Amino acid sequence: MLFIFLAAMWLGIGVLVMPGEQSVIARLLGTIFYAGAMTAFFGVVISRARRGAGGIDELSRMQAAVKAGAVPPDVDSSTWIPMLEKWHDQNRRWRWLAPVLFTGFLTLSLWIASTSGPVWFVLALVFLVLLIVSTVSASRGHDRLARMLDELRGSELHAR
Repeated sequence: MLFIFLAAMWLGIGVLVMPGEQSVIARLLGTIFYAGAMTAFFGVVISRARRGAGGIDELSRMQAAVKAGAVPPDVDSSTWIPMLEKWHDQNRRWRWLAPVLFTGFLTLSLWIASTSGPVWFVLALVFLVLLIVSTVSASRGHDRLARMLDELRGSELHAR
């Protein structure tokens, strides 16, 4: 499913941004290479996350708990704390990286749109939305993960 999504995305963006600049065969070969490489990359990332969390069920449980902002009562803190710390560190970095990254992409898109065409204005709008959403969600996620880690560490101390 991931391969199909990535291939469709790559092919669609290529047709929108560079219509008629490549032959169909070249575009399809590039699409297959890109989608294959990204599927392999994401496969490794996903399998490492599952292994680090103790399996797919536990990873899903962790993700649901983070989304809800509450730690379930019967968790194994020896697996939850390291994974939540990792996510907390990622969110901490993302809080400053997302605005820098998406502001740069937004600026570049607007500059290219002024010289190329209207497709880049649409991409600029996408980058503006990503800037807002990623900044807000990273900040909320960071705070939520900090509360959950404090709760887990507190319950771990009481259990001893």
